[in-house]
Amino acid sequence: MSNPILFKTTYEEEIYSFPQPTTVVLNAKWIELTEAEVQLLSKILASVKLSLAAVRIVETQKLDLSQWIEKPSKLIGFGVIVSGVNLYEVVTTPQTQLVLAESLSTLLDDDDKKKSLWVGLKQLFFPPKGS
Repeated sequence: MSNPILFKTTYEEEIYSFPQPTTVVLNAKWIELTEAEVQLLSKILASVKLSLAAVRIVETQKLDLSQWIEKPSKLIGFGVIVSGVNLYEVVTTPQTQLVLAESLSTLLDDDDKKKSLWVGLKQLFFPPKGS
């Protein structure tokens, strides 16, 4: 997985500027995820027309976008808590829109939390026309 803090664009001219992929932030190490958690993440991403290959996955316990050199346009966080940010609500900063949820292991068996996540993801990826 990539370390967003150390990554910097070599060519910053607009012609070389590529949009950042959607970033998924996990509070656990990728290699420690169970098969069920990976499948759940794949299904969550598929629901917003993404795949594991189309996103950047970052492992961290604490989310602090102010330390990132390149900010993603969209971010989904699992198990990372940011003070003042409510779970399942879209938060918009000047560079990033994000939705935070409980860890994948918590979401596995909780349909109500999955539904809450889906409401937030719909707002993040499929905003109403005219917004």
